[in-house]
Amino acid sequence: MITMLWGLTATALVAVNVMSWLPRWWIPAAAGAVLALLSVLVQVRFGADPALAAWWWLAVTGVVLALIDSLHHRLPHPWTASLLIGGLVIFGSVRPDALPRLVAASAVILLVGVLVQCVLPGQVGFGDTLLLVALAPYWAWSGWHTVLAGVITAHLVLGACAATAWLAGVRGPSARVAAGPGLLLGAWLPLLA
Repeated sequence: MITMLWGLTATALVAVNVMSWLPRWWIPAAAGAVLALLSVLVQVRFGADPALAAWWWLAVTGVVLALIDSLHHRLPHPWTASLLIGGLVIFGSVRPDALPRLVAASAVILLVGVLVQCVLPGQVGFGDTLLLVALAPYWAWSGWHTVLAGVITAHLVLGACAATAWLAGVRGPSARVAAGPGLLLGAWLPLLA
């Protein structure tokens, strides 16, 4: 019940900060319902984890980023940075010895992302790369194997979302698909396993 209240409280705070991004009044209400549900799921899955607040933070900022990206094809850097910094601060305060691994995971993802940007210019949005960098500490909390699984799963889910949008006729084969929602959904799968 407490985490559901966290989700509802966060909704009010989030709604004030993202109203300029959301074109309709009902979107914050829908986000509130999703956040409340996610807060319950986070409590059920991660309730015994001393870093529970990090998982809750991932849920809250992830919903905001997915909403903004699906509506505007943008992943605002302040929100992506808050996802990264919030995770590092919470995980680092729970287990300071894990902090080097978490930062290293983000650095590795950033280096690989920059390499992909150089090899395939214009094919991958830099905001998507920065989102993966911000997700890396959450995966690294469980170990390097989860970092690899997270990157692979996030891209597989993104591909499935894009294929579904194209097959359903929502987007044409050459249209841009917002990568954030698929990457964020895929990011959760190895964490919940």
